[in-house]
Amino acid sequence: MSDLDHTPEQAAREAGLREVSEALLNIEQAIKRTERAKRTAAMTVGCDDLARMLDTAARNLEIARKDLFQGAYFSADSPKLF
Repeated sequence: MSDLDHTPEQAAREAGLREVSEALLNIEQAIKRTERAKRTAAMTVGCDDLARMLDTAARNLEIARKDLFQGAYFSADSPKLF
């Protein structure tokens, strides 16, 4: 099926999923940065609270990533592209 054969709804959904993909990539990069910062903070004297906050942030980002992925690609009420 070419781009010309897509209905407006299909085209809009595909555009939305491209945005979701970009958002997921950004979240994954944020998780990596947070983990890196957590390791650095954990090695620094007096930064235990910061390391704990970064750990919490990484966990929350992972939850957000998982929720977005599952909601976008495996939602029961959303049509699948394939």
